[in-house]
Amino acid sequence: MEYNPLVAPHPEEWLDLDEMERNILVREYHERAGVKLPDQTMHATFHVIVENQLAEGLPDVVEALERLQNEGLDRHEAIHAIGSVLLEHIWKTVHAPDEFTETESYLKALRKLTKKSWLKRMKK
Repeated sequence: MEYNPLVAPHPEEWLDLDEMERNILVREYHERAGVKLPDQTMHATFHVIVENQLAEGLPDVVEALERLQNEGLDRHEAIHAIGSVLLEHIWKTVHAPDEFTETESYLKALRKLTKKSWLKRMKK
């Protein structure tokens, strides 16, 4: 199997792989594409988490991906946008666990995610 974030992997095939195999596939894609990353493992991990959620059919993640693509992001960019929301959720959970631990807060943030809001966050 070869990973390309512009094309959805077949859900069953993706989920049949173990986490390390998924991570390797994502890192290999970025290497082939010549993408230089400060932390390839972390970047690939967030790709894998988002792809896992998509393959599992998590409704809010699927809807966010579709919405972002309808707004003009390609699938890879949309995965990054969703991953940025996930990263923020994890960061807040670790740094303010009493205030921010519910999965619902991640899903609410995904429901609000737009191309415009993601691009605005990227400029910060």
